[in-house]
Amino acid sequence: MHFYIDMKLPSLNEYINACRGSRYGGATFKSNIEDNIIHFIHKACLNKTLKPMGEIPCELVITFFEKTKKRDVDNIQSSVKFILDALQKAGILKNDSRKYVKQIYSTVKDANENRVLVEFANCEEENERKEEL
Repeated sequence: MHFYIDMKLPSLNEYINACRGSRYGGATFKSNIEDNIIHFIHKACLNKTLKPMGEIPCELVITFFEKTKKRDVDNIQSSVKFILDALQKAGILKNDSRKYVKQIYSTVKDANENRVLVEFANCEEENERKEEL
């Protein structure tokens, strides 16, 4: 299972600036980003490349495709928080605790366009099915 986020997600620096900007700036900023991500989650559900995980624990593999090399890796990868919260809000993950998200692997790659690939890997239900076969 996977989905793409066809946009450049904000860096930690951008989020910090929004938090400093006004009393509710950070919350509004985070909510808007999550809503944008949820749009891509719903799109993937319609395309049947993503479905709710329920109680199944998984690992996430997140690949950030970046058009330029201007942003630091740590600033890029900080948007994992927005992705996990959006997955939870959209009902794909029951919770983003370690009970349901066993591990997160992330990579930054140079590309012609900004986008993010989120893949679910090593899901326990899938492993149990493989053992039964």
